Amino acid sequence: MTRGRPKHYENMNQSEREAYWQREREARNMREQEAFNMLSEDQQKAIILAKEVITDFVNEWTESFDIYNVETPRKMQQVFWAFQNHFDIEEAD
Repeated sequence: MTRGRPKHYENMNQSEREAYWQREREARNMREQEAFNMLSEDQQKAIILAKEVITDFVNEWTESFDIYNVETPRKMQQVFWAFQNHFDIEEAD
């Protein structure tokens, strides 16, 4: 994994830069997929549900600064409990 640009970045032409960042993206995506696959099925479901609920919330809030779908708060509560039950995360004080 590379942090930031390589030292020879300034000497690359545009297509080389694009290829470099494409390789970086693909490597990052592969690492993220491998990490996701290491989670339990319940943890994966919790993350997928969280992504869906957060997307719904952001879309509703962005459109009208209101939550008009009554299911959104319920789904947010489900996500909260899914994370509580399937991830052992200590709260930092």
